[in-house]
Amino acid sequence: MSYPTEKHLSEKHLSEKDATVTSVIPEDQVAHLKGENAAVEDVILAEQSYTEEEYKKLRWRFDLILMPIMMLTYGLQFADKVSLSSGVVFGLKTDTKLKGDEYSLLTVYFYCAYLAGQIPMSYIFQKLPIGRALGGTVILWGIVVIGLGLCNNYLQLSMCRVLLGWMECAVTPGFLLIVASWYKRSEATLRSCMYFAMNTFLGGCFNVIIYAIAKKAAADGGIAGWRAINFFLGSLTVFAGILVFIFIGIPSDVWWLNKEQKKMAHSRIVSNGTGDAGRHAWTWSQVKECFRDPQYYFIILFNLTATIPNGVLTTFTALVYTGFGFTALQSILYQLPSSAIGFCVIISSAVTVTFFPKMRFPLAITWTLLEMIVFLYVGLAKTASKWQLWGAFSFSSVISCATFLVWAILPLNTAGRTKKSFTGASALIAYCTGNMIGSQTMRASDAPRYLKGLTGNAIVMAINALILLSWWIYLQRENKKRDQAYEASGLTMEEREYQNKVAGETDVTDRQNPHFRYLC
Repeated sequence: MSYPTEKHLSEKHLSEKDATVTSVIPEDQVAHLKGENAAVEDVILAEQSYTEEEYKKLRWRFDLILMPIMMLTYGLQFADKVSLSSGVVFGLKTDTKLKGDEYSLLTVYFYCAYLAGQIPMSYIFQKLPIGRALGGTVILWGIVVIGLGLCNNYLQLSMCRVLLGWMECAVTPGFLLIVASWYKRSEATLRSCMYFAMNTFLGGCFNVIIYAIAKKAAADGGIAGWRAINFFLGSLTVFAGILVFIFIGIPSDVWWLNKEQKKMAHSRIVSNGTGDAGRHAWTWSQVKECFRDPQYYFIILFNLTATIPNGVLTTFTALVYTGFGFTALQSILYQLPSSAIGFCVIISSAVTVTFFPKMRFPLAITWTLLEMIVFLYVGLAKTASKWQLWGAFSFSSVISCATFLVWAILPLNTAGRTKKSFTGASALIAYCTGNMIGSQTMRASDAPRYLKGLTGNAIVMAINALILLSWWIYLQRENKKRDQAYEASGLTMEEREYQNKVAGETDVTDRQNPHFRYLC
């Protein structure tokens, strides 16, 4: 790997520590900055214009605005997914006359639309202000959830699930790009995992609310419990979408920062070397580069194998609990400990990675193997009591932790606006495919213990752990090769950092930028 000469300073490298954000740019390079694009020059020079205290104060400001809204919205996304699982124990199948495998096919339709929408929505979001696009999408998603509560047959349910999949498909990649546009690399994992953890925390809270709504509906003999659940979740989602539309965006787009604060917010993440989620032309050369990048294939394989078991949990969790011998209402309440465990594991893992960055992949592998053991035990323990099975399956929520730890670095380990969009979309396409496969591994004929589905998914988790290990080794070797090339280049650390910053601000990809280092 060759390093650019002085005339190639349209590329640059990022420091291993965020503290280098305050490093001093050599005076001879300041002179070169004068000839660069005005916007790039301004943001790089501005990086040194503010104190750490000013940066911390600004970070607190956007932490308090961005994070609660993203946490609420992401929690609702998961609640909407599992509302199908909860609704089935409150009369959804009977009221809509579902038969055979029609129920599991509703999950397939959702993920087919989720898959089909990835590339088109990524393209659209790259052309529009990302905050406004996300807000409008979330509002439409909420309206569709309300529509689910009005369905009376399989066809209507299928149509709503397709629309829901299309509307929800942009939320995860959009939020990851938002975080990468506001936070340093050392900060991004904790922030991303804070809203990822709402899958379990708010999922648990909503389970209590869903339980109360469904129980009251059953007692009153009025509207069916599953309809009430969708009306409640849909209305709350529309409210969350309005908040996203008003408050979420990249620093240059939001109304609640003044001009100087916008510059400060952008300049504090310039050392990431990945740019922001602003509007860019779609660059097909960056799409082609994805197919030449080994990391792209690791991302696809990881997401595929990580989400096959996830398709089981989002669709069949309530049915697995009833298979243990719990009633319909108990199956909702007894999921609460699992939600609490998942929340604690996700947040504690994110905090650990924040202070010990090299623990990301070892933790992801550990949680994957633990989940494999849980699935094997539940599937094979023929003589276990329902409480033993419940205790083991309460740890099923840790499976998402590995996925979230890896998702947090996708926009941070990929540079180039189109490459980030395409990689994120591809990852979510694999995510959809995995969930669709997972939803079909639990056959009605295998009820109530679902032995074949649980043991089959345990094997998939073992494969997933091997993929994580291989990916980790690859990234370490790639960083080592780049370090060796840097040492041979004769560049100073200041030059290396500077060139990485310019690369990030001029849409240079991670493969084109030899000064880029991967988080692993």
